Amino acid sequence: MSEAALIARIRELFSPRIGDDAAIVGAQVITTDMLIEDVDFTRSIPLPLIARKSLAVNLSDLAAMGSKPVYAVAAFGIAEWARGAFDSFLLALRDAANAYGVEIVGGDISRADKLVISITAIGETPARPLLRSGARPGERIYVSRPIGGSAAGLHLLQNGWTIDGPPPPQTGYATLEFARSAMRRHADPEPEIALGVALSSIAEVTSCIDISDGLSTDMHHICDASNAGAEIERERIPMFPDLIASGGALGIRAQDAVLHGGEEYALLFTSSLRESDLSARLGRPVYAIGRITERRGVVLLQDGVGKPLEPRGWDHFAHRE
Repeated sequence: MSEAALIARIRELFSPRIGDDAAIVGAQVITTDMLIEDVDFTRSIPLPLIARKSLAVNLSDLAAMGSKPVYAVAAFGIAEWARGAFDSFLLALRDAANAYGVEIVGGDISRADKLVISITAIGETPARPLLRSGARPGERIYVSRPIGGSAAGLHLLQNGWTIDGPPPPQTGYATLEFARSAMRRHADPEPEIALGVALSSIAEVTSCIDISDGLSTDMHHICDASNAGAEIERERIPMFPDLIASGGALGIRAQDAVLHGGEEYALLFTSSLRESDLSARLGRPVYAIGRITERRGVVLLQDGVGKPLEPRGWDHFAHRE
C-alpha cells in the first residue's frame, strides 16, 4: 500500500477533513509531524538542527493553510546516543519556538532504540484557511522561492559530505559554498509563515500546499483535490542558485532535484493574479510556473513539448534503503 493509498484509507475510516496540510477544528488549525532517525535524518545531523527542523516542518504545514502558529506540544523517544547531548536539542527547540512566536505547552518523553521526535502545532488563521481544493482552470501556478536545494543537500549528505566536517580534498570555493548552502537548506529549512498568512488575505489566491514531497507529487495533490489538471513550464521554475553548474559537478541531477526533490517547504499555490501584480501586493517576488487546466493530469512543458509529469516525489512506503 502506497502512502497516498494509506492516507485515503485513513480518511475513509476517520474523517473526510483529512487530506489538507493541517486540520481545521473550530477556529484552530492543527498539524502533526514525526521525524524518525534513519528515515528523516541520521546521526550525522547535529541535534540542534534536528530540533529546528522538527518544528519547522510543522510550521510549514500551518503556513500552507494561511495559519499563524501559536502553540505546540512535543513528544520525544530518546535514543541512548542522544541522551548526553539532549540539552542542546531542547535549547535549540526553545530558541526556534521563540523565534516563530510558538509556545510549547506540553508533550511526552520516552526511551527508544532510535531518536523519534513528534510535534503537534496549533495555529490561528487571521483571514481564511487555504485549502488544496480551490484551484480553477486558467489560474496561474506559483512557487514561493527557488527549489532543488534540499534534494541537492540530501544527495551530498548521503555521499560522504557532512554539515560541520571538512569537505572532500580539492573542493573549489564555489563548489564548497554551494554544497554548504544546499546541505543547510535540507537540514535547516525555513517555513514560509508570513507568506502563507499574507496569501490567505488575498481573495484571488485559491489553493496552497507546501512542497514537502516534491513539486511533481504536491502538484498532483492540488490537482486531485481540485478535480483539475496542470501545465508546468520547466523553464519558468526558479532553481536553487548554482544548481546546474556546481550541482552537476557533484553528481546532482538538477531536473530531478527541482521536479521531484522533497523537503523544500516552499509554498506551491494558485491564483488568478499575474505574477507582477501578486508580487507587488505581497511585497516580495513569487514565481508563476504554469497554469491550472480543465483536463486532468499534470503536464511538463519543455522546449515546446508537453509530457506527463508523474508524481515521483517522496513516498514513505515506496523508498527503501
